[in-house]
Amino acid sequence: MIIFIFVNYNALVMKNKLWIPIIALLLFTSIDSYGQRWKLRRYEVDGYIGGVSFQGDIGLADQPFLNNFNGFRPSIGVIPRFYLREDLSVSLDLAYLMYGGKDKEGSSHSRVYSFNSHAFQHTARIEYIFFGLSRQALTGAIYNRHGMVNNYNKLFLYIFTGFGGVLSKAKVKDLNNGGEEPLNNPGYDPGLHYGMIFPLGGGFKLAIDPRWSIGVEMGYQFALTDWLDGYSSVYSKYNDAYYLTTVKAIYKIRNTKSGLPIFKKLYR
Repeated sequence: MIIFIFVNYNALVMKNKLWIPIIALLLFTSIDSYGQRWKLRRYEVDGYIGGVSFQGDIGLADQPFLNNFNGFRPSIGVIPRFYLREDLSVSLDLAYLMYGGKDKEGSSHSRVYSFNSHAFQHTARIEYIFFGLSRQALTGAIYNRHGMVNNYNKLFLYIFTGFGGVLSKAKVKDLNNGGEEPLNNPGYDPGLHYGMIFPLGGGFKLAIDPRWSIGVEMGYQFALTDWLDGYSSVYSKYNDAYYLTTVKAIYKIRNTKSGLPIFKKLYR
């Protein structure tokens, strides 16, 4: 009788030990499965509205802070995005920009100019998410056959940089001469101007459901030209630059295992 109980006890112990590697395998398979889910959601599209604060020759040269709001203009744009890794993506920022500025009397070498510009911006960017990608499989995330269903109100922070260009056309007015264009000033050129730009900035986005997020972003665009406002002063020491601040809606697009986007029946 004692031998029988001993044998059954050993068999029970061996049976329980067999469950340990099975449970561990299932756990790590679940975690790995979560870690691979982003590969089926590699595409995003941002639509945004924003504003441009221009830093150029025309404006409040002796008041740098107030100059950020001098001639603030609205802009719109779209950003398609592709994820190389869960935390790393490449994107293309395409935007229609408006920006302007106005001198203050007595602040800009005795001239009082104003300008308005219309521009098309295109930049290739690389973006890195440095906050928000915790492993939800370890914290009770819930999934259905469409993916995670309780990852709403999740905040992501990111930074970006890149390179591109901007095509701009400006009109300058001489406010000391009835608002006429200063065509006799050699520093004024009303034609089209193109310049290379290098954006640097960051932002955040908040997931509100499996498809949609909202976000805010701010970037500083360094230009390799001094003609984005149509005017280059002999006193100028720096090229033009501008801040672009945006509020955006972000739509996530699913893709096949081969990486092709799915445009039909995305989330039924």
